[in-house]
Amino acid sequence: MSVTLVEVAGSAVSLTNVEYSLTIYHGRNDVTDSPQPSNCELVLRSTTGVPVAIGDSLAIEAYNTDRFAGYITDVTVTHDIDGLARYQVTGIGNLSKLGLYTVGAAGFSEETLEDRVDGILTTTGLNYTLNAEPSMVLLATASGYGGSALETLTAYCTETGATMCDLPNGNILFESYTRRGYDYNPATWAYLTESWDSTEYQYLDWANAYQAGESAPTPVSIPASAIAWEPIFRNSVTAVINRATVTYGDSQPQDDLTVSDSTSITRYGLRDFVLTTSLSDPYDALTRAGAIITAQSEPKYDLTNLEVLVHTVDGATRTALMGLVQGDRVLINSLPQPGPYSQFLGVVEGWGETYSPNFHSYTLSLSDPRYSYAMAQWVSVDAALTWGGVNSSIQCTTSSYQATWNKEKTWQPAPTAAPTWSPATSSAAGPPHRVTSRTGSTT
Repeated sequence: MSVTLVEVAGSAVSLTNVEYSLTIYHGRNDVTDSPQPSNCELVLRSTTGVPVAIGDSLAIEAYNTDRFAGYITDVTVTHDIDGLARYQVTGIGNLSKLGLYTVGAAGFSEETLEDRVDGILTTTGLNYTLNAEPSMVLLATASGYGGSALETLTAYCTETGATMCDLPNGNILFESYTRRGYDYNPATWAYLTESWDSTEYQYLDWANAYQAGESAPTPVSIPASAIAWEPIFRNSVTAVINRATVTYGDSQPQDDLTVSDSTSITRYGLRDFVLTTSLSDPYDALTRAGAIITAQSEPKYDLTNLEVLVHTVDGATRTALMGLVQGDRVLINSLPQPGPYSQFLGVVEGWGETYSPNFHSYTLSLSDPRYSYAMAQWVSVDAALTWGGVNSSIQCTTSSYQATWNKEKTWQPAPTAAPTWSPATSSAAGPPHRVTSRTGSTT
């Protein structure tokens, strides 16, 4: 029996002589969707009653691993022709409870995104896991303008580039795309006012300060033999944004910064997006706008409806699959051809789990990693490589994007000395920042 525990209101339900089917949905279908609570549909057939009531806590394990934790919202009881009682129980994840809490009525002080979200989630008393961008700063807010925790945090997801979801253990996850899986370097290029070898440089020890965390993603490789072949690749020009304007600061009206990609505009036409934010710092706004363009100036494929027959894989692969959460990586080999890719490395946005006797499947929705700003870590760069060895003709992106960066800093190659940053006086471009969004919605 793959389902090893059903717990209602803290008490285990006996599964002896009970027929069951279970479907659980975690996450979302698309990288641009708003945060969605998990939900489950549990059907139990038995000659004895099942003690369930609306509002009861519901926890489910499979193979002794957490699969769902939330509370019961609906119960239907019917009787089949063989006389067995059929209990159909619907549960929803704890993320939905955020709508019950009002926050911000007393106002917020200016603080980092990480501190703001931590304070809000602490106020609710719900269990949570926080992996927010530590360098972004949010404006102070006045008192008397409170809103629900769900609306407030969803807005911060849109403004800063983050998402929320329920984890299988019941924790609520708030995660910035810059932090997905890896502890990415959060420093802002424009703040690099000293040379790299300066002892006064606050982020001198890159390797120790920004090495991968414990959750650094090793892609889970799924064998082709375990996949029911109906994968769907999706791509659309509606995902393209080639000019992004981000507002910031407490001026009325707010200041704003715009980043655009002239090559994309020529090819797809102008696809403009304006994002109003509560960001305090112009460099954070530039980061947000720049990464929207980096991630979305060209259309990219998502892979959905990928059904994995878990009951056919070995124990190690099953354990790896059941350890996946939103933001983790999955490697799919031997995809059917013709098609966009024969191999796809995707980021998990959501998944469904189906359980019944002798059957267990996962249906995955995967996004292109570039929507999540995936890039190399500093600690993964060969220690023998020096910036002075980088060809000075290399460009980060299109000329229109360079123009924005030239207002800030530009990299000056130094073949023998430690590279330094200085005010831009030429056409060299600074590195792109990471953020994403789409026309009509942001991620």
